[in-house]
Amino acid sequence: MEITPQDVQQKQFDQVKRGFDPQQVGMYLDQTAAALAARDRELHEAHTEIAALGRAVEDVKQNEEAFRLTMTAATQAKEEMLRRAGETADKLEADARDAASLIVERARVEADDQVAVLKRDIESLQGERTRLEAQLVELREHRPVAPEEIQQGDADRPALELVVDQPHGPIAPDESALAARVGDLRG
Repeated sequence: MEITPQDVQQKQFDQVKRGFDPQQVGMYLDQTAAALAARDRELHEAHTEIAALGRAVEDVKQNEEAFRLTMTAATQAKEEMLRRAGETADKLEADARDAASLIVERARVEADDQVAVLKRDIESLQGERTRLEAQLVELREHRPVAPEEIQQGDADRPALELVVDQPHGPIAPDESALAARVGDLRG
């Protein structure tokens, strides 16, 4: 049976001759009603506080779940970023290797072309050297020509023609002596 403070204050007792002092009983009932009212207020406050704590616990649980989901998403994003960075690094490395291989191949082809051109130039110069040396031998074998013969010309003797091609690069040291000898012949 539930008793409220109002039940205690409104309770009526039958009066008998040999009973308790009505004033004492009234005071006791007033005190009991006040105690019950205080207990009811405390109980109500406790229920209110429990409800507030329950809501706070629920909020914490929701925040904890949101935090867990956020951490999971952040971890997945980090892993995805690392995967993409690895792929990008691998692609950049492969592209750099391809570009380097292409540069090396082009340089090799260009060097081979230059070597081929230089070999042709050397062969041409060696041929020219051989021809000039032959002309020198031929000139040395002929008798000295008098100045009057040079002016009149010699119909029986073929004209001497000196042909010098322009080299495609610097003259090699052994060829510079030949060029100096050709210059002596001209002078």
